[in-house]
Amino acid sequence: MRIALVAEDYYPQLGGVPEHVHNLALQLNAWGHTAAVVTSHMGEHRDADFVRRVGTSRVIYANGGVSRVTTGWRLRRRLEELFRAERYDLVHVHGGLAPTFGLAAPFAAWRLGIPVVATFHSWFARSVGCRVFRGPLQKILDRHAATIAVSAPVVEANARYFDADWEIIPNGVDTSFFKPNGRRPTDALTDRPRLLFLGRIEPRNGLSTLLDAMPHILARYPRALLTVAGDGPWRGYYERRARELGASVRFVGKVFEDRPDYYGCADLYLCPTHIASFGVTLLEAMACGTPMVVADNHGYRSVVDGGAEALIVSKDDPKIWAESAIALLGDPARRAAMGRAGLEKAARFAWPRIARAELAVYERVLAARAKGRSASAAASSASEPRYVRTPRKTSVIASTSR
Repeated sequence: MRIALVAEDYYPQLGGVPEHVHNLALQLNAWGHTAAVVTSHMGEHRDADFVRRVGTSRVIYANGGVSRVTTGWRLRRRLEELFRAERYDLVHVHGGLAPTFGLAAPFAAWRLGIPVVATFHSWFARSVGCRVFRGPLQKILDRHAATIAVSAPVVEANARYFDADWEIIPNGVDTSFFKPNGRRPTDALTDRPRLLFLGRIEPRNGLSTLLDAMPHILARYPRALLTVAGDGPWRGYYERRARELGASVRFVGKVFEDRPDYYGCADLYLCPTHIASFGVTLLEAMACGTPMVVADNHGYRSVVDGGAEALIVSKDDPKIWAESAIALLGDPARRAAMGRAGLEKAARFAWPRIARAELAVYERVLAARAKGRSASAAASSASEPRYVRTPRKTSVIASTSR
């Protein structure tokens, strides 16, 4: 099977979508399929041999963070030429209905008769664009061969505007890459307590909450260290805010291959993000056996789901974050139990399991397409068939239950 995984966001941009499409491509290729990541140019970056870049990525600022759109002359035509040259059997768009690839790639595929699967990754409280362009976007959505969301909150957000047969396949985690490195829960009491923030440095990820919590934590644990791993256009602002905390906060910049080391060396992973559709970093921390304090938002709650691996607290109350961190730092037995629960849950999101669910969708789509062609040929002399719209539903394809 030849599959194009189309993504607006990809390396060197870090985040849930790049991790999803990259690991899905790796797994599909390991199984003998030909999967390529189709994305745009984002500056110098050493790519895997399965990456194809078309157009130029532009950064836009929205909703307290950064997003990307792809621009370029004759972009849809260039995608069509790529799909034809690479002879793809199926195009899987990540970021369905989102500009630019979420709209351009499906039309390029349909012109060649290639079926399109779309995965939706974003949660939002409301969308003016979806409301205003609901009619034409619904017509595009109706042409997709399958419609996937990474979580129930993503379905809920989009179902306010669109009608579709939603299938939930969550993000995954590479449990062979993210794994414990040997730090023990009791080390926080004999060594300096280590706290970790890992993510893009932008307002919606809540770093302000941690910086405001640190004086309270330092009053109880004067040698505590908060490591801020990540980068972004707001980094300078937060570094200036952290100066009064001195050596208790260190900014290490963007991390990639060494992410397991940062998770594994942390006594607590603190994730105060305001808005999330899922929470890939939560899976990464779990796979490293790192206990977590996470913000109470729709995406994180769907991943933790009452589990023992994390403590969920209010997303913007520094005092509660400080109290939670202090209590857990002083309770190594509870942190050890949280780490074990995290390892157990991460195994249920391992990439082979998630990729099998996605592959099953591809196989179903291509089988239905082949059956449709056979039926069309057999009925070529019959009258024009009527299209009957079936009731819409949501199904969970890759269950994470035990």
